[in-house]
Amino acid sequence: MNELLQIIFLSIIQGITEFLPISSSAHLIIFPHIFGWKDQGTFLDISMHFGSLLAVVYYFYKFQKGIFSSSNTSDFISIKKIIIGSLPVLIFGFIFYDYISLNFRSIGIISISTIFFAILLLVSEYFAKNNKEIKNINNLDIFIIGLFQTIALVPGTSRSAIIILAALLLGYNKKSSIIIALILAFPVIFIAMSHEILMINNHLYDFSILIKSIISILISFLVSFLVIKYFIKLIDITGFYPYMIYRIFLGFFLIIFFL
Repeated sequence: MNELLQIIFLSIIQGITEFLPISSSAHLIIFPHIFGWKDQGTFLDISMHFGSLLAVVYYFYKFQKGIFSSSNTSDFISIKKIIIGSLPVLIFGFIFYDYISLNFRSIGIISISTIFFAILLLVSEYFAKNNKEIKNINNLDIFIIGLFQTIALVPGTSRSAIIILAALLLGYNKKSSIIIALILAFPVIFIAMSHEILMINNHLYDFSILIKSIISILISFLVSFLVIKYFIKLIDITGFYPYMIYRIFLGFFLIIFFL
């Protein structure tokens, strides 16, 4: 496949999967493996994630302006709580990122985690109380959710899925669970992106890479924004069942055809 078409395709996949509970990292590993594509490179991966990051910022600016506060008495969620919820994954990521990258990016790990966490989320949605809103979140709850988020370092888990799972187990409703996942996405994506930028060699920059980067940012931004907007609107109608069924089918597909 033409390299530009590959970048466009993967940017769309990134935008679709980053905030749905189906694991973006798994899909960005799976599709090149299926189609035999060469690795698109770290810089373009960063560009795709940057587009998703911009989508989160724009969504909250446009639709949820009042959700952030530096006050602990906010009706929504304070900056302090965001820090508390983000620290566990940042610490675990700093310690274990290289080991996980080298040892946990296999199709076998992805398929097992894809199925396992889909089943957990199906069960948690069935038994969830759904009686708490994001304005009820306290420091302990956000810390527990943050601890769950560390599991998302394993490819195939899905950061969104594991945060939604934790929030449902703690009694939060579906929309609040999704918004918590979106809020905690910002620091994690930003720090991960900054780390990867520091790892890039300067000689990798050239005009063609810059053009591809801009294209991937724009596509990822647009698709991510649309996914965020309609995922939150439709979740009370669809629930999480369609996404979890997809995960289970995907996991078994990978086991049958690639292991």
